This record gives sequence, structure tokens and C-alpha cells, in this order.
Amino acid sequence: CEAFSTYPRTYDLLHLDGLFTAESHRCEMKFVLLEMDRILRPLGYGVLRDTQFFLEKALKIAEGMRWKCKMHVTEKGKASPDRILICQKSFWTLQQTGETN
Repeated sequence: CEAFSTYPRTYDLLHLDGLFTAESHRCEMKFVLLEMDRILRPLGYGVLRDTQFFLEKALKIAEGMRWKCKMHVTEKGKASPDRILICQKSFWTLQQTGETN
């Protein structure tokens, strides 16, 4: 729940497995996702495995940060409560408007 010391690195892939279930009593999800956004490179991926309850909340926050996300079932045919949320951080660019001379 604290900032990672990553200087001078950024990452292409971050993976969380059950973090929100394990640490929801002491970490706010929005701060974890914001920290992930800080250390992920543009077009990098976050792979989150957790219960559907937590991942639906994470999906809303991630989409607010302009990440593109898809949720997947972990094991077909089994009654597993876990899901996998795969998100890609977008590459923000300045949109050019019509230039006038």
C-alpha cells in the first residue's frame, strides 16, 4: 500500500494475484491502481487475478484511468470465484485540432 521505489525503471507488465482480497482491509484499491499506472509504461499491461467482486470495482477505476480492460473466467466448468482482468494502459497524446494560418 506504499509507493514502490522504481527509479529509474518502468515496467511493461504487472501482475497481482489476490491482492485486493488479501489487503482490502488496509489498502484502498484506487491507490493501488494509481501506483500501477505510475510505474507501467504506456501500452503496458496489468494482469489482475481476484474475485469477481473486487475486479468489477477495479474495472470501473481502470476505465476511468483510460485503460482498456477485459475480464476472463479463470477455469471453465469449475465453480471458481476468481476472474482475471487484463488491462492495457493507453498512450495519451495531444489531439491536434484544425490548425489555422
